[in-house]
Amino acid sequence: MVNISPTTTPADNSPSSAGFLQDNNGNNSAMRLMSLIALIAAICFGSYTLVNSKEVGSVGTNITFAFLAASFDGKAAQKFAE
Repeated sequence: MVNISPTTTPADNSPSSAGFLQDNNGNNSAMRLMSLIALIAAICFGSYTLVNSKEVGSVGTNITFAFLAASFDGKAAQKFAE
């Protein structure tokens, strides 16, 4: 006798329930955490530089751009390396 009951297969195409700081497999991502911290640091240094622009000078701008580069370039380099 042939079994004609429908078989259930796991839904591989279902959307994952991974959080913002997790990769597609649900593992915690240190690169995403580093990018978020660097972005927050760039916002803090940038606002401090805007408020105290005469005292800080160009050093604050350089630090802000360094943190901005760290927040975006690291993840982009990781994406191309994989």
